[in-house]
Amino acid sequence: MGSASEDLLVTLQILPGFFSNCIFLAVYDSVVLVKRVVTLLSRSRSAGCGEWRRMLTSEGLRSIWNSFLLDAHKQVKLGCEAPNSKVVKVPDEPWWSSTVVPCGSRIQTGGECHLLDFESSDRPLVLVEDFSDVADFLLVYIDEAHPSDGWVAPPMGPCSFSFRKHQNLEERMGAARKLTEHFSLPPQCQLVADCMDNNANVAYGVANERVCIVHQRKIAYLGGKGPFFYNLKDVRQWLEQSYGRR
Repeated sequence: MGSASEDLLVTLQILPGFFSNCIFLAVYDSVVLVKRVVTLLSRSRSAGCGEWRRMLTSEGLRSIWNSFLLDAHKQVKLGCEAPNSKVVKVPDEPWWSSTVVPCGSRIQTGGECHLLDFESSDRPLVLVEDFSDVADFLLVYIDEAHPSDGWVAPPMGPCSFSFRKHQNLEERMGAARKLTEHFSLPPQCQLVADCMDNNANVAYGVANERVCIVHQRKIAYLGGKGPFFYNLKDVRQWLEQSYGRR
């Protein structure tokens, strides 16, 4: 009975956020559809419609629901000891083309200050440049949110990537290397990949993207669930309050 009531409580907590995400995707699809219709009616050659990929799909609903479940059951708590999840360092060269296999390691939570970013873009790079003298930066590549054989997202901007669901560690690290080659990570930021059991993703309740600050083994800052609550301004504010403006 206790387990059933806990599951019901989690479901009730998740529903508002889940439905708000669904409404956002429905509005997004509607706006895109209207734009396509206008383009077709105007017969604009320069606009080109291309393939329409709806975001509000059954695969999308499952992905959103699972991301909220992941967030609800995360181990990480503000003020508590940081989970020391197992990860694999992503080498500069493909490890499967050599005789050297990357060793498993763990997210180091000791020392003064560590910033953990579970993200795959160049957004944290400015922080790395400004605060690398006082903080260690770790970029953790996790499972794909929009794999080509799953919930596919429309291309964003001139540069788009297409990765299928990771079947093994080789594919996951290959995808991580492709992204970082494009965004050119600074040497002060270490790149690691979550293991295939997704233990870091589960422990930190990443749900696509999240940023955390670990200070003396404790979670000093716990960012919100991405993408809507992924906010580096708050991270910068915490770092500036602790170590001064840059």
